[in-house]
Amino acid sequence: MSDVSLLPLHSTSQGVLGTYQRLIDQGQIEADAAQKQAALALEHLAQALQARHEVKPGLLSRLSKRRPAPVKGLYLVGQVGRGKTMLMDLFCREITVTKKRRIHFHVFMQEVLRALHKGQSRSERKEDPVRELAQKVHDQYDLLCFDEFQINDMSDAVLVLRLLDMVMELGTVVVATSNTAPADLMKHQAQNRATMRPYLEAFAAHITVLPLDSARDYRRGREIDVLRWLVPDLEENRAHLRQLFETVTGGMAEPGFLAIGSRRIAVPSCKEDTAWFTFETLCGQALGPADYLAIAARFRTLFIEGIPALVPDQYDKARRFITLIDVLYEHHTALFATAAAEPEALYQTGENARAFERTASRLDEMRSSGWMAQ
Repeated sequence: MSDVSLLPLHSTSQGVLGTYQRLIDQGQIEADAAQKQAALALEHLAQALQARHEVKPGLLSRLSKRRPAPVKGLYLVGQVGRGKTMLMDLFCREITVTKKRRIHFHVFMQEVLRALHKGQSRSERKEDPVRELAQKVHDQYDLLCFDEFQINDMSDAVLVLRLLDMVMELGTVVVATSNTAPADLMKHQAQNRATMRPYLEAFAAHITVLPLDSARDYRRGREIDVLRWLVPDLEENRAHLRQLFETVTGGMAEPGFLAIGSRRIAVPSCKEDTAWFTFETLCGQALGPADYLAIAARFRTLFIEGIPALVPDQYDKARRFITLIDVLYEHHTALFATAAAEPEALYQTGENARAFERTASRLDEMRSSGWMAQ
């Protein structure tokens, strides 16, 4: 496969690198050597993809009997707040390939599961539904950009990695951002590593891993809106939160529910696009990405009462809270909450503590004064 780092760079009128530099010149972002290196790699990839799509099949077949070499995707990995998502979004906007999609990985996983379930529920059973779905995805997209690539469940891991391997083998290029290197995916499930290794190796063969080692978390250091994150979680702060909720909803909120398939999720109190939940109603019961996606799609503003300091044995609650904040961040939801501690101190030890670093960083940005103005 062609390695994007080996492709020659040609000047373009704008492109990824040009747009990145323009944002610096305009003072919208700060100059960062690691980000510039990633922008350069994305520019190479954009030109490789555009060149591949500009070649006419008839001419190619006359010049050579060989098919064009596949183009490797790019996997941006690094600590939280280093600009991975910003760069990928810039790349996805600038590239002229038309059959492209930028999607959060949680959303993609839910679409895949629904598609496979729908296929299995039909009377006709497919010999290999994953392969059939891979062909459909490839036919629809030449480029897929995934934000927050992460796999936690063994069955999901096998399914999605097998699907993506087929999609990329067909020629669709994948660009992804992640806090976890491909070799470290599912590392916490040591008993399943041997089973997972072939799938991880096949996935890694289609991508170039590029570490983004900026020295700074750019989500930190913003001006904090003290009304958005009330600490500690005592009755006085809960009363402040309830008063703010009453003000926003005009005192007209009432209980409701969200229908997700055949299930209903109770909403303790809501009015129009504003809702009130407790931490336990959101993360103390068996809710998953599909549920949080439905909540974020329905409500633009969320009030959450009683976010606790999480301890190591609260693995499930911590995992759900991480997923919830990922979804709310992606949907740019306004969040108001009472919490036992500042974001970085909520979950310091435990199986999900490393993943929670991203959550804490995102919460810091979400409680900043400029969050809703972005």
